[in-house]
Amino acid sequence: MIDVDQARQEAFFEPQLLLAKQLGLPLVLHSRKAHNRLLQLIKQHSFTNGGILHGYSGSYQQAKQFVDMGFYIGVGGVITYPRANKTRQAIASLPIDSLVLETDAPDMPLYGQQGKINSPHFLTQTLLELTQLKKISTQTIAENVWKNAFSALNICE
Repeated sequence: MIDVDQARQEAFFEPQLLLAKQLGLPLVLHSRKAHNRLLQLIKQHSFTNGGILHGYSGSYQQAKQFVDMGFYIGVGGVITYPRANKTRQAIASLPIDSLVLETDAPDMPLYGQQGKINSPHFLTQTLLELTQLKKISTQTIAENVWKNAFSALNICE
């Protein structure tokens, strides 16, 4: 982990947010212990282009606020950890049309793979875990997260 002062991070983030707003582009956000501050900045700048909240590990209430602002929630290997109850419950409670799958390779290994390099090869394991959490068929989830990824990044299929 790199320790960078929050004020400095914000000084770099705000121009990027404004540029994305000006160009009509979505944001991909990486937030660690800063969800509330990110929400404040997005609201303060009236940013409405949405995007993805990458590598989400937080509560349902925080995720729902991002979803309500047009963001998709990035679901990765953290949901494979049995003791990640808060995040697992949040993901299970969110609508499938607000989720995208991701690996964060080579970081964020899946449960049972700690100390190893993560790979997109393991994405199917995350998909299967999401299937169990959502109690929806693998095919339905796969189709939805595929569509969601295109939508989140404003890519035409």
